[in-house]
Amino acid sequence: MKPLSIHHKLLLVLFLCLAVQQGYSQDMLKTFKDSSGTSVYSVYRGDTLLIHCDTAFIVNKNTFNIYKKYYDKTRQGSSSFKGIMDSYESMIRQQDTMLRTKEFYYQQMKHQMDSLTNNSLAFMDKTSISLQGISSSLDKATSSLVETQKLLEESRKMLEEERKKRNARALKFGIGGVAIGALITALIMAN
Repeated sequence: MKPLSIHHKLLLVLFLCLAVQQGYSQDMLKTFKDSSGTSVYSVYRGDTLLIHCDTAFIVNKNTFNIYKKYYDKTRQGSSSFKGIMDSYESMIRQQDTMLRTKEFYYQQMKHQMDSLTNNSLAFMDKTSISLQGISSSLDKATSSLVETQKLLEESRKMLEEERKKRNARALKFGIGGVAIGALITALIMAN
């Protein structure tokens, strides 16, 4: 077997490095939540990034080193640059403080709105129960009115029958009185 040349060995090493890197980074899930400072994370092709902050810069290693070097030089450099950087960092701290304050007010307002919603729902439930009670009372009153109307109708019929009976008795009494009067008159005239 013929020995491998240097080019072939280099290609073999390069291929093995790429295979190891590809196997190492296969479908890794990385989550970033902090944007308050400069953080360096190793990310490879095939990785999934979940960014849970408002700002993220993704740069390769060489570009990052250039930015970091310039940032460090600026921080250590002249007083005017240092003043600018201090002012910039102070602004960032103030903005973070403002965001925390806004979050606090938002949470208070959310709590008040939730409380208002819960109170409104409780009031609606009580009103609904009251309306159901009123509806039930109205149903009972309606059925009582219907029953009273039936009783009144029966009473009216009984009174009508009683009036007819009374008229019939009065008529019989009148006819009997006329008959007795005629009989008495006939007896008196016959005597």
